[in-house]
Amino acid sequence: MSSIQKAPRSHEIPENTIIIIFGASGDLTRRKLLPAIYHLSREELLPKNFKIIGLGRRIPLNNEFKTEMQLRVRQYCSHKMEDKYWNPIKLNLHSIRANYNDEDTFLLIKNKIEAIEKEWNEKSNRLFYFATNPSHFTLLIMKLSKFKLNINHLPSWTRIIIEKPFGLDLNSAKELNNLIRTNFNETQIYRVDHFLGKEAVQNILVFRMSNLIFQPLWNREFIDHIQITTFETVGVEGRVDFFEQTGVVRDMVQSHMLQILAFLTMEHPRSLEPELIRDEKVKLLNSIRRYNGDEIQKNTVRGQYSEGIVNSNLTVTYRNEDGVPIDSLVETFAVVKLFIDNYRWRDVPFYLRTGKRMSTRKTEIFIQLKKVNDSHIPMILSKQLPIPNTIQLEIQPRAGINITLGWKPAGLLTEVEPINLDLGGKAKIKEPKAYERLLVDTMRGDSTLFIRFDEIIEMWSIVDPIIKYWKEVDKKIMNGLLPDPFPNYPAGTHGPDLANEFIKKDGRAWNKL
Repeated sequence: MSSIQKAPRSHEIPENTIIIIFGASGDLTRRKLLPAIYHLSREELLPKNFKIIGLGRRIPLNNEFKTEMQLRVRQYCSHKMEDKYWNPIKLNLHSIRANYNDEDTFLLIKNKIEAIEKEWNEKSNRLFYFATNPSHFTLLIMKLSKFKLNINHLPSWTRIIIEKPFGLDLNSAKELNNLIRTNFNETQIYRVDHFLGKEAVQNILVFRMSNLIFQPLWNREFIDHIQITTFETVGVEGRVDFFEQTGVVRDMVQSHMLQILAFLTMEHPRSLEPELIRDEKVKLLNSIRRYNGDEIQKNTVRGQYSEGIVNSNLTVTYRNEDGVPIDSLVETFAVVKLFIDNYRWRDVPFYLRTGKRMSTRKTEIFIQLKKVNDSHIPMILSKQLPIPNTIQLEIQPRAGINITLGWKPAGLLTEVEPINLDLGGKAKIKEPKAYERLLVDTMRGDSTLFIRFDEIIEMWSIVDPIIKYWKEVDKKIMNGLLPDPFPNYPAGTHGPDLANEFIKKDGRAWNKL
């Protein structure tokens, strides 16, 4: 356990903050982090005294780096780019060409920080953002510790943001965490799942807990089943090495989808304090049923895309993507049916469905309530039972809510038709992006939307048996004992036929996207 002192939390944006980004020449920084920082400048949510130091192996040096980042911010930001908001960033943006194996790099960082502190005549708050390949995490942690860049200088603080994946399985996650906790206090560690920064995900708790009309329904007595779907139209997009290690189950189910499930189904915390919320998430994740081999076969489906039409463009088979082995058995589509073994949710199935190169980009939660009991329906309606009520919580591409109710249309006949109440957000309002919220919360010391390590343990313990079972199946396929199942769905569709058969055998159907 680290003996490093805990720094205090604050609800204000702290002054004298240096943001150090490892991997600043990469896609995450260009597409997400710098545009997010620009948006914070627009909202006056950057510290008055701040610096941004970008590090990368091939990073352009200062003026060239500033020009490139300006172009990327203009390309990816949600607002019109204006000099009055960009100039403060430009003035305080610096780059260092880095070799993470070379100790001179970390000496440069330390000297740069000390020079800035001398300029400010104040100790700085330090935020280290790991926007690199996860293979660099161990080295970065050890070097920061060696050069004593991991220490809080109270009342200032030092924090690290670590992007997922946090390990590739339970054992590697534990190893990484042991290393981090040896060198950083838990209060300094901010593990990012960017889905938790989305407005709609944050609204799950608000929707559940602030609307009395839904609270009595949120249990097995009224809910038939729940579907959580995350579809992407993109393929691997230059991330072949990463994706070949993960597949969609590690990439999406183990993180984003289980976090959404936890927010959706956990018990109400007694307050919205970050640790109380995370305590309830851990309890919920611990209640999710773990499967053995036979149960995994019955409760999962996997797939891999072939060529097809996506957004009017012809796309290639996954195995023909640049860098993908011709016999790859990595899944690009998966369905996992889960059960929560507690009183509230016993026997309610939760269907998690995710895939790449799908027909549409969409993330939604679909909640189907049970059908009205026949004995509760007047005789006049008994020949045409109303369809079950449904609730759809859309997370992307927009945040919104749609509720389906039974309704009698105008006319002489008493008939029941479904009516949709679309409570979606106003399209003209620009929602804060996930990384804006996560950066602000890290600077404020609010860990609500970040993942605690005991959550990661529970999530890996759910997913690990599935991955191990599939690996055993893969060995049989490679040895010719089982037929090669891939590819089994065309790009631009809703996935393999197996997925439809899977839910149909339960007497249910996928919600139409």
